[in-house]
Amino acid sequence: MTPPSGDRALARLLTQSIIGVSGEPLGPEVRAVPVETVIAAGGDHRVTPALARRVGSAPDAPREWADRLAPHRTLQLMRHMQASGDLRRIAEVFAHAGIAWAVGKGPVAADLIWPSPDMREYYDLDVFVGRGDFAAALDELLAAGCTLVDRNWPELSRSMRAEIGLLGPAGTHIDLHWDMAVPPKLRRAFRTDMASMLGRARPARLGSGVAVSVFDPVDTVVHLVFHAAQAGANRLMWIADIHHATAQPGFDWAEFARRTAAARTTVASALVLDRVSRTLGFRNPPPAAVLAPAASVWGRLARERDERYPFPGLPGDRHQGGTLFSSAREHLAASALDAAVASWRVRATERRITRGADERILRRDVPDAASRTAYLEAVAAV
Repeated sequence: MTPPSGDRALARLLTQSIIGVSGEPLGPEVRAVPVETVIAAGGDHRVTPALARRVGSAPDAPREWADRLAPHRTLQLMRHMQASGDLRRIAEVFAHAGIAWAVGKGPVAADLIWPSPDMREYYDLDVFVGRGDFAAALDELLAAGCTLVDRNWPELSRSMRAEIGLLGPAGTHIDLHWDMAVPPKLRRAFRTDMASMLGRARPARLGSGVAVSVFDPVDTVVHLVFHAAQAGANRLMWIADIHHATAQPGFDWAEFARRTAAARTTVASALVLDRVSRTLGFRNPPPAAVLAPAASVWGRLARERDERYPFPGLPGDRHQGGTLFSSAREHLAASALDAAVASWRVRATERRITRGADERILRRDVPDAASRTAYLEAVAAV
């Protein structure tokens, strides 16, 4: 299926934006695309600030485009400043309590990985601590002025999700994690090792001057690739994260391969990296052995899907789902089973929405002390 030329031009504009192209003309094909479609495409892929930067530097950009996109870039810088304030408080609190931690994705990608901090869109902070420190970290953050967003303790105890949502004093949403594999089914399928990742974490200073703890360059990519796979690898923002992070000093493909093998994520990682390669390429290309699992049956299905429905998907594209990536396991049968279960869950969710069921069940205020204790004790015992 060949997309219209305008679609190809818009997809090209999006990819140029996230790799930092600046000062080049947009061209007549791009300018023929309605500005509403351009803004919607940037929003779908969470790259509107980078898109604003690209358009703002183009000598032939329509004035309306620049005027309508510029606020998205400004808002991201404001969110970045807000998040820096909350990160500063988190760093102070954890340093005083002696809690080992790391922050990932959002501000780390914006300040330390992408070409410029006004390019990478994010809305929350992913903060990681060890299982044994989780209860203390939660108490410290609450004492420091954070408030709980996830307050349904019976549901938390039942679901055993590896994160709790909070709101920071400056207003940033914080996901406090004790594992990067959030639902239990992922912790059963993979062998994530948060203790080792935190043990390898290192200090870093963000552009705002805030001193934080971050994963080392290899674990940073392990985390970004894992997250992209589980989220369906269907947003350009996640693809760009990996493109930029694999070019950072200290990143080593051989060590990446060793750690993903230990975590049993080699197939999922290869599928995501193959999409990065086809979409943006690499400044630091992976060895053939790292990409080899993408030639498996499951990997070929992902490639064939992209040939039929080219990535990145654009507004109106009904084929932007990412089940082939989120279901990728080390064996074909396990991948197929997970994809079937995922499809059933999507239909079940749609039925609940049709009936008006509340999908934000974790945010219900159910302050059950026994369930809170049970959840935190189970976390420490995992």
